[in-house]
Formats: sequence, C-alpha cells, structure tokens
Amino acid sequence: MNLSSFILANIETILDEWERFAQTVPAAQGLNTASLRDHARGILETIAADLICPQSPEQQAAKAAGLVPPPPSQSKAEMHGLARVAEGFSVSEAMSEYRALRASVLGLLFLALGRPEPLLEDMTRFNEAIDQSLTESLARYTAQKDYQARLFDALLSSSPDLNYIIDPGGRLLYANQAFTSVFHLEPAKVTRTCLFALLAPFAPDIEVQARAVVASGITHRGELQFTMAGTSAVYEYLLVPVPDPQGGYSAVAGTARDVTERKAAEEKARRGADFDYLTDLPNRNLFRERLAHEMKHAKRTGRALALLFIDLDGFKAVNDTLGHAAGDHLLRQVAERIARSVRETDTVARLGGDEFTVTLTDMTAPAAVASFCAKLVAELARPFTLEQGVVTISASLGISVYPQDGDSLDDLVRNADTAMYAAKNAGRNCCRFFADLGHEH
Repeated sequence: MNLSSFILANIETILDEWERFAQTVPAAQGLNTASLRDHARGILETIAADLICPQSPEQQAAKAAGLVPPPPSQSKAEMHGLARVAEGFSVSEAMSEYRALRASVLGLLFLALGRPEPLLEDMTRFNEAIDQSLTESLARYTAQKDYQARLFDALLSSSPDLNYIIDPGGRLLYANQAFTSVFHLEPAKVTRTCLFALLAPFAPDIEVQARAVVASGITHRGELQFTMAGTSAVYEYLLVPVPDPQGGYSAVAGTARDVTERKAAEEKARRGADFDYLTDLPNRNLFRERLAHEMKHAKRTGRALALLFIDLDGFKAVNDTLGHAAGDHLLRQVAERIARSVRETDTVARLGGDEFTVTLTDMTAPAAVASFCAKLVAELARPFTLEQGVVTISASLGISVYPQDGDSLDDLVRNADTAMYAAKNAGRNCCRFFADLGHEH
C-alpha cells in the first residue's frame, strides 16, 4: 500500500479527526460539518493525486525549496484560504488546521502500519504537498486580507467624515484622509500622534470618555466645537469599543461628522419660529411668550408692567413711493432706534408690517412711562437716511399698564392696541394711555 491509496481509503476517518480538531478553533465553532470538511477533502484528494504522479529529481528539489509554480486555476488550498478570510479566521487559526491535517494522516498511518519506513519517500512527498497547500492557502489568505484592507482604506478615505482608531492610551492606530487633512497631519506620522493631546484644546474630556468606553464597552456619543485657522466647526462624534479575543476591549474606533451647516440651518429655523426675519426682533409668538413671563414676574413682585403698541405714521407712503427695499431699510432703522432706547430688561418686538411693541418691566410710576414714551416719539420723528434719500415719519403709541388695564394677556394687548388707535385719531405723532381714554370720551 502506498500513501496515496492509504489517504483515499481512510479519507473519512482522517476527516473525522480533522473535524474534531477544527471544532476547537474559536472561529470555526459556528460552522457546520459540511463547511469544515469540504475544503479539507479537496486538499487531501489533490495531495493523493500528486503522490501517485512520477516526480523527477529536479521537480523534487524544486518542491523541497518551495519553488513550485502556481496552479493554472484556483486550487482547493486557495479556496480554503478565501473561505477562512470570509469566516473570520486568524492566520494562526488557518495554519493550525494544516498542522492538524498533517497529524491526522500521519497518526493514522502509524497506527495502521506500525513501521512507516517503507513509506518514507511517500511521507516526504506528503509533507512537501502539505507545505505547498499551506503556502497556497496562506498566499490567498494574505492577498484577500490585503485586498480587504485596501477596500477598507479606500472606503474610509473617500468619506468626508473623520474616521480613526486609537489604542486605550490614545495613540492613533489609523486615521483616514479627512482626519489628517483637518488636523494637518502627515500620514507617516499618524501612528506617532496622541489623539488626546491633539484634541486637548477643543475637547479636554475626550480622554475620560475614551477610557470609559474601553472599560464599559458602551458607545459614547458627543458633540464638540472647535476653531482652527480662523474657521469654526461643529462635529458630532462616536467612540465605539473594539472587542479583543479575550472578551475585553483593546481599542476605540471613532468617527466624527461635520454638522456645522445642519446646526446653522436648525438655528435659522429656530430663530425663524421666534424672531422676525427682517429686523431680528422677537416676533409675535415670542412677544406673547415673554409678555406672559413678565406678567407673572410683575404679579410676584408687585411692580407695574407697561405695554406699548407702536404704529408708524407715513410708512405706507415711503413704501409705495420709494419701493419695498426702502421700506425694509426703514423698518430695520426703526427697530434699531427703538432697541437702543430701552433697557436690557425690556423687550422690543415686531408684530408685522409697521407695528412694534415694547414691554417695560419694573415700572415704578406712570410718569416714568410717560417720559419714556415722549422721548421715543421724538426719536422716531427724527429723519431717517436711506439709500433712496432722507425720509421723515412719526409714530403713534398706545400704552396699557398691568394690572390696572387688564389682568390677562389678551386684555392687556387689546387695550394697548385701542390706546394706539386713540393716538392716531388724536393727530398722530403722540402717545395715549388706555387709562386716560375714559376721560376723553
């Protein structure tokens, strides 16, 4: 009996031994019997076929030196290497399978024959064939791993997101092109860079967060803002734990996305809901919200609150004769003059068109309100300089006071509006208190 016929005659027994060993490999424990035996059977059959082929001294020397030319088509060993990459085997795990295959064949051979001396030449050729198969498998395994690494790097390098991997001490193990570009790092120096030191001016807590991720295995989400070379940016970032074979975590994979434009859009939308687009003053919604708050404050403190309704006299004529651009410019200047006239604790709002409001808080006497209103009427009567020329308008003011002119928000607003129309009817360019209207009628 030669070794080739021995292998073919005992192939199922050899594969049983192989399978028992393979099931001890961590990466193989989820594989079924067919997956474990398929490539091994093909490898054994290929070796058996090789053993019965004549071999010249030159071929033997070449094989012993590992100089066998590559097969014309994909061999079973190469298929094995590809499969093991896909199944998550490490190099050492893939190599250990070949050691087990060799031990299975030779162990059964010794048990069957007792004295293997007559098959020494076959055994030598068998070992060379196993080594050749291992070489082919590892070559394919390595080529596939390199290919996957290139794909991985190409994928991450093409991403605008900042992708990186650090060890528990913060040393960069990998950084994509977007990351190196933002921080002006030379790719060759990436692995000599500490992320914690790099981000210390912008995110001093990043070290604590990364160490917590390694200790707990829980992903951390965060947001940071930094300014570099005069450019400010906002990033949302993830710190993801990378598991190791021992069940712990040996690294942290990070990704950071520039959300500056999104944040600006969100802020614009938020301001659009609460602020007037033209003057940047609080709009009707925010005016009512703040007025309700100030009324509660006035009720707690016992201090009076005055609400002013302001309507511009002559604005429509400016808008119609000089155009909407001139009208918008005029409204912005009016808003600026009113805002400059009040205290920081007061609120100026634009309700729409040429209507403005002022909420005066902590007013101690009606005379102080009257004095302020007279000054504001005079301020708005001064000429305004526009690109189209100098224009003059005036303003009519109506004033209601909390709590005597209304203890609800709607009553206070309605009464200030009524007082404003009274000012217009009185000749404009003046102010009227709601409390005085009963004496006028």
